[in-house]
Amino acid sequence: MASGALAGMTTELALYPLDCLKTRRQCCRTAAAGGLRLYRGCSVALAGAAPASAVFFATYEHTKSWLDMKDPNGRQQPLGIVVASVVGELAASIVRGPVDLMKQRLQTGCRSNAMPGMSVFFASFQASALRDMCQSSLQYPLYEYFKHAASQWMTKTGEVDHLPVAAAACCGSAAGLISATITTPFDIVKTRLNLRRASCGTRSTGALILEEVVQIYRHRGAVGFFAGAGYRAAWMSLGGFVFLGSFELAKSRLSLQAGSR
Repeated sequence: MASGALAGMTTELALYPLDCLKTRRQCCRTAAAGGLRLYRGCSVALAGAAPASAVFFATYEHTKSWLDMKDPNGRQQPLGIVVASVVGELAASIVRGPVDLMKQRLQTGCRSNAMPGMSVFFASFQASALRDMCQSSLQYPLYEYFKHAASQWMTKTGEVDHLPVAAAACCGSAAGLISATITTPFDIVKTRLNLRRASCGTRSTGALILEEVVQIYRHRGAVGFFAGAGYRAAWMSLGGFVFLGSFELAKSRLSLQAGSR
């Protein structure tokens, strides 16, 4: 959990401006935002990054260990990684959902007195959870696959645990880039729901999500579902490098400290 918390806070602080630019692009706000404006809502994001990341990695590693789905060569099976990542994201979404809502409203200058109703909040939570589950079910199997391939090429033993941290970070960057680009449509729907200004009465969460999908297509066409994809891909690629690199570094250091006691 300590490794995940450290990785989450490091990534959030280092790459927050890209996240802010991505949010503004997705909600059609083209006004220039520079300097400290790019860090609007950063304190909220940092407060949520540590617990969300810690919960995700603790759940992910525990579930992966509990499933123990390995091939004869000791390599983790993709299905086990997908299940572990989805379970981890569901657990982390409990923390991440409300944090994302407050963060994105601050990023775009939305005032707190225009907060959406509960129906919008739950629709946003569902869209966010769906995005995160799809993202993780792509990113972490790719990450484990890239690490395994790199370890076969770079280490004498071929064991993932012996892979240099920098190489693991590069694997995380590639996995983040691919998964972020593919899941951008889920992200833009979530962003637009977070930025709605008024309550939507008793409409179901599914109806609200469908309404946003229709609005995006009506005003921008199919390309609208990839608004901000460049910022998101850069953010998640660099984030994969910093986040997973920090996680692997912290995990190795903590393991060494535990072994020396």
